[in-house]
Amino acid sequence: MQAIYEYNTSKKRDVDIAMKNMLHSFDDMYLLYIRIVSLFSALTNTAEQVIELKKRKYLPTETDLYPNLKFINNILIKKIEENRSLQRYIDEYKIGWNNDVDLLFVRKLYDLISNEDFFIAYMSDQDNSFQDNSFEEDKDLVLDILEKFMLENEEMIHYFGEIKLNWLHDFNDVIILVYNTLKLFTRNQNNEKPLPPLFKIKKSGESEDIYFVKELFVKTIQNDEQYTEIVSRKIQNWETERIACIDFILIKMAICEFCEFPSIPLRVTLNEYIEISKYYSTPKSRYFINGLLDSILVTLKNENKINKQGRGLMG
Repeated sequence: MQAIYEYNTSKKRDVDIAMKNMLHSFDDMYLLYIRIVSLFSALTNTAEQVIELKKRKYLPTETDLYPNLKFINNILIKKIEENRSLQRYIDEYKIGWNNDVDLLFVRKLYDLISNEDFFIAYMSDQDNSFQDNSFEEDKDLVLDILEKFMLENEEMIHYFGEIKLNWLHDFNDVIILVYNTLKLFTRNQNNEKPLPPLFKIKKSGESEDIYFVKELFVKTIQNDEQYTEIVSRKIQNWETERIACIDFILIKMAICEFCEFPSIPLRVTLNEYIEISKYYSTPKSRYFINGLLDSILVTLKNENKINKQGRGLMG
C-alpha cells in the first residue's frame, strides 16, 4: 500500500525503482527487528552501570551495596545476548547500542521500565535466589516489556522514526515479530540457532511471501485503469477524485487479489483491507470500503472474473 502510494505520487513513475525501494524497506524492517532484539542486552548493561554508580556514592545505603541483581541476571536476556546469529547481524550492520545518543535513550527507557508495576512486581518476588532465576519468570518479564511497555510506545516510535522514516510505520509490527520470536526461546536453546528471517524461505527458491508482494504490487499498477473503471461504475454521481487516496489504493489492491490470486479466499481479502483501513485511512473508510467491495465482488462474480482454487475456495 505504501509503495503504491509512493509510486502514484512520484513525479517520475518507474515500476522497477519503486519495486527496489519497496524491497529495501523490508530489509530496513529486519534491521529494526535486530535492533529491538538487541535492546534487551543494552537494558541489562545499563542496569548494571546504574548499580555500580550507586555503590560508589559517598554514603551508599545497604540497598546500594547489596543490590537486587535479578534483572541483570535475567536468563532469557543472557540467551539473547549469546545468540551467535544476532551477534553476526549486529557486527555486519553495525547496529549495536553503542553511541552516546543511543545509550542516553536506553538509560531513559530503563528508568521508565523500572517504574512499571509489572517490573516492580518481578523484582520484588524473592521466591528464587538471584543466582538461580526462574527461566519462565524471566521470559514473562521480557514479554511484558514488549507487550505492556514497548508496543505502541510513542517515545520509541518517534526515536526510531527519526533514524529511518520507514521504522515509524513498521515499529508495532516489529514489536510483535520480536515478541513471537522470544516467546519460542527455551532455556536450553542452542546459541547457534539462527533468528527467523522476515519471510519464510522455500528450499525450492524464492519466498512465497516475497513472490506475493511483487505480484500484488506490479499487477495493481498494471491494471490501474481497469480497476479505476470498475470502481467508477459503482459510484454513480460521485467522482473518483473524491475517494480518499489511500481508500482508492486499498480498493484496487483488493480487486487485484479477487481477480489475480486464486489461492486467497475472498473473505480473507475483504477482512485484510478493511483492517488496514482502520490504521491508515479515515474513521469511516472501513464502512465505505466494505460496502463498495461487497458490491464490486457481486459484479465480478457475475462477469466470471473470479476463479478461486484450492484454499482460495474457503470462505
